[in-house]
Amino acid sequence: MAQSPMTPEKLTLRYLIVAVLFLAVAGIEGMLMRTELMNVQIMEPEHYYAMLTAHPIVGIYGFAYLAVFGAFFHLFPKVLNRPLYSLRLANLTMWIIVAGVLLAWSAGFFLRFGALYTLYWPLPVERFSPLGVTAFAVGLALVEVGVLAFIFNIFATVLKRNPSDGLTNRRAIGKLLAASLNLDLMAKGLSGLMCRAVPSGHAPISRSMKDEENGGQPKLPVFAVAVMRGGVDAVINAVVLAGAGVLMLVFSLPPLIAGVSLNPSAVDPLVYKNVFWWGLDMIADGDVLIWVAGTLYLLAPLLAGRKLYAENVVRYVILADLIVSMGVWSHHLLSDMPQPSALRLFSGQFVTWGEFFTMGLSFFTALMTLWLARPLKMSMPLKFMLGGIFGFMLGGFSGLLQANYGLNVIMHNTQWVPGFHVHEMLLVGLGNIIFAVAYALLPMLTGKALASERLSNLHFWLWTVGGVGMAFSMGLAWTPGMLRRMLYPGVDAYLPYMSGAAAFGVVLALGFLAFLVNLVRTYGLGTLVGLFFPLDRLGASPRGGPSGTGARLRATSS
Repeated sequence: MAQSPMTPEKLTLRYLIVAVLFLAVAGIEGMLMRTELMNVQIMEPEHYYAMLTAHPIVGIYGFAYLAVFGAFFHLFPKVLNRPLYSLRLANLTMWIIVAGVLLAWSAGFFLRFGALYTLYWPLPVERFSPLGVTAFAVGLALVEVGVLAFIFNIFATVLKRNPSDGLTNRRAIGKLLAASLNLDLMAKGLSGLMCRAVPSGHAPISRSMKDEENGGQPKLPVFAVAVMRGGVDAVINAVVLAGAGVLMLVFSLPPLIAGVSLNPSAVDPLVYKNVFWWGLDMIADGDVLIWVAGTLYLLAPLLAGRKLYAENVVRYVILADLIVSMGVWSHHLLSDMPQPSALRLFSGQFVTWGEFFTMGLSFFTALMTLWLARPLKMSMPLKFMLGGIFGFMLGGFSGLLQANYGLNVIMHNTQWVPGFHVHEMLLVGLGNIIFAVAYALLPMLTGKALASERLSNLHFWLWTVGGVGMAFSMGLAWTPGMLRRMLYPGVDAYLPYMSGAAAFGVVLALGFLAFLVNLVRTYGLGTLVGLFFPLDRLGASPRGGPSGTGARLRATSS
C-alpha cells in the first residue's frame, strides 16, 4: 500500500498525534520533578534544573502550539471557504518545530543546559557549556522559524487571490488589514455619523459606501479575525525569542570555534529582561487569550447551533486584547527592584488587570450563546469547553491577585505562581479547550467519533479534577514559603503539598491514559502510525474492521 497524498485532514491528524506524544513527554517530566520535590532523589540537581528548563518548551511548543496549529490549519481555511495556501509548508512547519523542540530538550537532557525558561542574562552564557548553549539556542530558533512559517501560511491563505471573489491582491491586503484592526467597523460607524451630520442633498457619498459594502465581500469571520490578531503577537514572540537565541549564539560560538570569550556585561540585564518578557508574554497574554477567545467564538455557535452572541462587539474585544497584551509584560518584574516603579505599577498592575475584562467578556459571549440555545446536549466538546472556561477563571483570578503591587511582594517566585496560576491556566484551561476541539474535530476528520463515551467521560473528569487538585496542592505550598524553581533536600515542611500534587498528577495522567486508549481502540494503532509511515514498509496493515481492511481514517485514503 503506497502512502496516500497529503490532505488537510491528514495534516491536522498528524499535528494532533505529535502534540499528544509531546504532552506525554511533558507529563513524564512533570511526574519525575514532582518525585524529586518529595525528597526522593532520582536525579542530580543539575539534571533537575535542566529538565525544568526543557519542560515548558516541550509542553507549550511541543504540545499546545502543535495542537493549535494543526487545528487552525484545518479550521481557518474552512471558515474562509478557501484552500490552505500550502499543505507542503504546513507539513514542513510541523517537522521544523519538532526538530527544534527535540534539540532544545536534548540540550538539557544530554548537555545539562539549565538556565530555566527565563534565560536571564548573563546566566545562560556564563554558567553553562558553550555547546549546551548553542544546542538550546539553535533549537529555540528552529521553533520560532516554525511559528513564523505557520503565521505566513495563515496570512497567505487570506492574501492569495481567489478568482471567484474578484479582489486584486492590493484590495485583498487592504480588506485583511482593515478587518484585523477593526478599521472596517470603525469606518462604518464613522460613515453613520457623517450621514447624520451631512445634509440630505449630499447623501450619495454615504449611499455609495453602503452599496459597496453590500456588493462586496462579507466581513471576515470573527474566528479568522482572532487567529490573525493572535498572529501579530505570535510574530513578536517569535522574533524576540529567536533574537534571544541569536544573542546566546553570539556569545557561545566564539569559545567553541576560536576559544575566545566575549564579555557578557556588554548586554544590560535590565534592558534584556524587559525585551525578553515583552516578547515572551505574547504567548501567555497574547496568543493564549486571543486564540482561546477565537476558538470559543467558533465552538460556542457550532455546539449551540445559533449565531454568536454580540458578534460585532467581540471584534472590538479581540482588538482590545491585542492592545492590552502589548503592555502587560512588567507584571513579571513587579518585585524586581531595579525595574522603574512607574512601569511596575502601570504595566504590571493596571494594564494587566485589563485582561480580566477582555477575557471575561469573551467567556460571557460564549456562555450567553450557549444559554440562548438551551436546552443543549452535554456533548464531550461542550464538557471540555466548559471545563476549559472553568480552568481559565480559576487561573485568571489567581493571576489577578498576584498582579497586585503589594501582594506580589509575598507571592512572587513562590509556588503560588506555577500552581494556582500557570498549571491551572495551561492544564485545566488551555488543555481542556484543546481537547474540546479534538473531540469536535475527530469525527469531522475521520468520519468516526471516539468509540467509548465512558472513556471520554473518564478523560474529562480525571483530567479536570487531577489538574485542579495538582494546581491547588502546588499553590498551597506558598503558604509556608516554598519558592518555585527550587529544590529543598532534607526539608520536610513542604512534603504534604508536594505529595498531594504528585497524587493528583497521577489522577491527571490516568485521564490522559483514558484518552490514549480510546484513541487507539477507535482507530487502531496501525492506522495512526500509517499517518506518518507507509504501512507496507512496516510490514503491517490497519487493524481489521467491518470491511476487512480496518478502521481506516478518511484522511489516509487515496
